[in-house]
Amino acid sequence: MKTLHRVFGYAIVAVAIAYIIFAAPHIVAAQSHTVINAGHLVDVENGRILTGQQILVTDGHISEVGPRVAAPDGAQRIDLSDSYVMPGLIDAHTHLALQEMDGSDIDDHGSYYYASLIEDTSMRVAQGTMLARAMLEAGFVWVRDTGNNGLYGDVTLRRAIEGGWIPGPNMVTAGRMIAPFGGQFQMNPEKPDLGEPEYFYADSHTEIIRAVRENVHYGATFIKLIIDNQPYIYSVDDVRVAVEEAHDMGVKVMAHAASDEGIRNAVLGGVDSIEHGFNPSDETLELMADRGTYLVGTDFPASRLGETRYWSNVERNKRAHAIGVPMAFGSDVVYYEEGKTRGEQTIGFLFSYVDAELPNAHILRMATMHAADLLGANSGRLEAGRNADIIAMPANPLDDVSALYGVSFVMKDGHVYKEGGQFRWDIPTKLNNPRRKQPRGNMLRQR
Repeated sequence: MKTLHRVFGYAIVAVAIAYIIFAAPHIVAAQSHTVINAGHLVDVENGRILTGQQILVTDGHISEVGPRVAAPDGAQRIDLSDSYVMPGLIDAHTHLALQEMDGSDIDDHGSYYYASLIEDTSMRVAQGTMLARAMLEAGFVWVRDTGNNGLYGDVTLRRAIEGGWIPGPNMVTAGRMIAPFGGQFQMNPEKPDLGEPEYFYADSHTEIIRAVRENVHYGATFIKLIIDNQPYIYSVDDVRVAVEEAHDMGVKVMAHAASDEGIRNAVLGGVDSIEHGFNPSDETLELMADRGTYLVGTDFPASRLGETRYWSNVERNKRAHAIGVPMAFGSDVVYYEEGKTRGEQTIGFLFSYVDAELPNAHILRMATMHAADLLGANSGRLEAGRNADIIAMPANPLDDVSALYGVSFVMKDGHVYKEGGQFRWDIPTKLNNPRRKQPRGNMLRQR
């Protein structure tokens, strides 16, 4: 009888534990609801304005969009009836832990090569903390950080933002760039290690596989290959080895490539995007269109790049758009410009597409839904099931892309970071621990 009572008691305890674990959280945890009154909703996919719309946000996700949503009693209300409301912006090629600063006490001469030698990773992360906030304040809710971050400084930034420790956009991170010996630099034979840790030199297929695995192990959520900055370049087979290894883990691959041969090798090797891509032939652009390989153009303004190269990039943008190449916005801002925040600088990089006479709707798609698709982010569209990544401004960006300079409201993952033109962020009293292994097949840990 005692044995029977003991078994029965254990059963009751087991049921109670199961209830606590599986049932109780669903009963106790109250959902949060917010209704946004969007006077002018920018439908970036179709290039039109929908008036008098409402957006219901539930626990960080959009649950309904329409003229009138079924909001529960007690839902928070946000009035943007006088604003133009659209998905948050995305920069698919940035460097938050890199900023060239010529004229500083220790002068880097405006060169990322010298900056990487002068500044250690901790300084880069401190710098990135400032730049991350600047990007979010300007309306960028996601970024893809593409290397030049010391020893995984980008991963540290991403984890700090994920944990709620600092404000910033959601991040996709490349870790250390993988390249043939020398990377983007010309090395000194007496100091062959000066390129590290910015670059992971990998010349054999075994080294390439190890570089991909080591990057992912230390927190990279995207792999970056440097294809053609040396006389020797990665072949199609070299690229394919990296792509197969990364894709097997659910990690995408970007390729820094400028020459037509390098771009073509990367596309045939199966990369997800070409970064920069300054000199493609029409044949190579057609190959990119056929394979769905994104072009992330990174077109510096003429004031920084020079008129000849700038207008060459503009002409390439025209050709790529006419051929139907998928295009996502990426800035590649790495330099300091007095009087502008990093976010304001980044918006300025959109105007090479304006000069290429691409429709404003297409430019907005590049900086929202197209960039989201490339990153694998559940963002970029104002529709049910997407992250509640929402911005608003007084003027219509479909009429003039310059309206994006006036972003006055920013919501990321359902949390308001800017309202009425004022940025707000409170030091959290409940902290999350972001130091976790990356889950296979879901590197961005999205629901």
